[in-house]
Parts: sequence; structure tokens; C-alpha cells
Amino acid sequence: MLEITRVVVPRVASVLSAWGMLATDLRYEFVRTHVGEAGQVGAPRLRRLFAEMEAAGRRRLGKTFAGRVDVRRSVDMRYGEQTFEIQVPLDGVDVSAKNLMEQVVERFHRRHEELYTYSAPGQDVVLVNVRAAVIGRLPALPAEQVRRVSTPAAPRSRRVYLERWIEVPVYGMDGLQDGQEVKGPAIFESATTTVLIRARERAVVTPQGWLDIRLT
Repeated sequence: MLEITRVVVPRVASVLSAWGMLATDLRYEFVRTHVGEAGQVGAPRLRRLFAEMEAAGRRRLGKTFAGRVDVRRSVDMRYGEQTFEIQVPLDGVDVSAKNLMEQVVERFHRRHEELYTYSAPGQDVVLVNVRAAVIGRLPALPAEQVRRVSTPAAPRSRRVYLERWIEVPVYGMDGLQDGQEVKGPAIFESATTTVLIRARERAVVTPQGWLDIRLT
């Protein structure tokens, strides 16, 4: 119906959101609004805001977190006459440098030109928001192993209604062999999900036991 001709179904398709939650890093994002001309705000105040947000993020991670902690900094800035601001990443900028604010302003001009094909170094630059993301890096989850099934398990049979009652084969996903091809209609079952392929569809089993389903 959606004119999709290929669908890949992982073995853990029904719990991918939970798997993603376990696999993602811990991340706390902070933003402080501090409107003012960049030169008047000054580097000491900008450093203090970054330090306060970083400290808050590390407190939230907790003393028991033993992984690597990364801090990503950025600012929202605009030219004085503009009514909108753009976010300017500060990756690679040394916040302890004496010329911190000059570097930040230069990053803004460069980012503005990247987005809008021009910059205006002679105009006043206004700082609007200061942002920091404190990221606790978690170890990567192990990749799904290649499954070894020497002999595919024979399917069972079940009566199902697909516009009419018919008998279709039912395959256990744990018993599928790498490269095995199944033409629909057929059903695949596992402990967490059930997959149906219809007529004109065929599924090929990947080395990880996933289903690569295509329209024939």
C-alpha cells in the first residue's frame, strides 16, 4: 500500500526502542539565556556560564559514573538588526583562551556564511543563549553475533485468514538458516514477535537471523 518493495526485520524488532535506550549515551543538555552584545558579555562571564552548566551536568551523572564524560558547547547568536539567531557549535574552541570571545564571534561569522552565503564582520554580534551538553559515554553493546544453524527446522502448518482461509507454513525464527529463502504466504514466530509475509513476497534470512523481505 505504501509502495515499499523491501523491508528488513531484525530478530529483536519488537524491542528495538528498549535496545536503543540501553545503547544510547547519558546526555544532559543545558541552556542559559544571556542576551547582550558579545564584547560586553565578555569571555569571563561566558566561561562562568559554561562552567556552571558543566558542573550541573556532572552532578546529574553522579559520582558513581565511571565512564568518559564529554562536554559539547555552543551559543546562539545573531547580528544586531536580526530578529532570529543561529546556533554556533564551539567544538575545538579553547574556553580558557584569552581571545575566547574573538574566536566565538569568528565562528558565528563563518557559520552565518555557511547557512546564508554571506557574513557581516563590521556589524555588532549579539549573544542570545549559551548551551552545553554533558555526555556520559557508555560502553558499546556487543554486536549481534552471526548465527550458525546447520539444518533449518521444518515448519509447522496453521490455518489463517488472508481474504480466505488457507493453510500456511509457520517457521520458528530461531531455526532459520543463513541464506534460507521462504516465499509467502508464510508466518515467522519468535518469543517476542510474529511476522507475516503474503503472496508475492519472499524473505531471505541474513547471517544474523534477520528477515530481508522483498516483493517479487
